Amino acid sequence: MEHFRECLNKLADTPPRRKAALIRSLLPGIETALRSGHCLKEIWVALEGEGLQMSYRGFHKAVSRSRNAKKPTAAGGWGKQDKPSEAQGLQETKVETVEGRDPFANLRRLEENRPGFHWRGTRNAKTSAHGTEDSNDKNKR
Repeated sequence: MEHFRECLNKLADTPPRRKAALIRSLLPGIETALRSGHCLKEIWVALEGEGLQMSYRGFHKAVSRSRNAKKPTAAGGWGKQDKPSEAQGLQETKVETVEGRDPFANLRRLEENRPGFHWRGTRNAKTSAHGTEDSNDKNKR
């Protein structure tokens, strides 16, 4: 067992063969240099001076991909995990409050505060502006 651990520690100490993996391992240092005011091109030149054989375009793309992979994303449906009972209780209360809300309340509020003239058609197409019904129906004549 100890032999395996030593082997893994030795492997972890050696730099990765793939350049993208190397950039991922150097990412904390790259981000520190960026926060201290250095631009990405300066960092690339410094690393190139230390033996990094990579074009600036490739370096820029690898850093960008590494930074995007590091950002947390929304959990998908593929890797569902069992939620604790407390979280389920909170989720159930959220569902109950959502059902009681009016989904069009925001639209109604915006419509009330809308500036300018608003024309809304009459409720009944036969009702005129004065409130009397104009009928073209022969049965009502």
